[in-house]
Amino acid sequence: MAKKSYDPDLVNTKNIKAYIKPLNSKVEIRTSLRIPLKRGIASCILMNPSAADDVDSDPTINYVTEYIYNNIPEVHHIRFFNLYPFYEPKSSKIYPLIHTLTSLEYDRAMIANRKVIEKSLSTTTHLFLGYGQCSGDKVDKINYYDIQSAEILTRIEKLYKNDIFVFETTQSKNILIDGKYPRHPNPNSKYKASNHHKCFIKNGSIILK
Repeated sequence: MAKKSYDPDLVNTKNIKAYIKPLNSKVEIRTSLRIPLKRGIASCILMNPSAADDVDSDPTINYVTEYIYNNIPEVHHIRFFNLYPFYEPKSSKIYPLIHTLTSLEYDRAMIANRKVIEKSLSTTTHLFLGYGQCSGDKVDKINYYDIQSAEILTRIEKLYKNDIFVFETTQSKNILIDGKYPRHPNPNSKYKASNHHKCFIKNGSIILK
């Protein structure tokens, strides 16, 4: 019988497991064959970690997970990333936290964070941008937040070719904050996600489709 190849569009060929062993010198037996199908992988870029780790979750992680589970059935795996990797439940305290770091510590953390996001883009099928607008000092926003947002969007524009989404929330009829920042969804009734919309990145800016 002629051999057939696995369909690489449907099957994750690197993780196929065939359990085969010899019965005697001429006969082999296969007790099972595991074929992992390629399914959607959602990557979400939010603002910064609150409390979730590999044991405990937090309200935002649970809420976004439930939203994607209920609204996008083709997604079978969710990965969470952040514009800032620093643990801090209150966004208003992010800039004070950053000011406790040396320039070297801050740069190392941000470079490592961007590299992880970049690596994930090749296997992401659904990319959600939901990092919102960080509250706090306007000068800090210009010197930190806007720079990091531009860095991430530039890399996405260059490296990512699949669907990108932003959340529409109950906070406002305007899908983007100030026409440029993707809204951050969370369980608070004021910020609940009411929908999600496709967009693309052009010249480092989010453009709604």
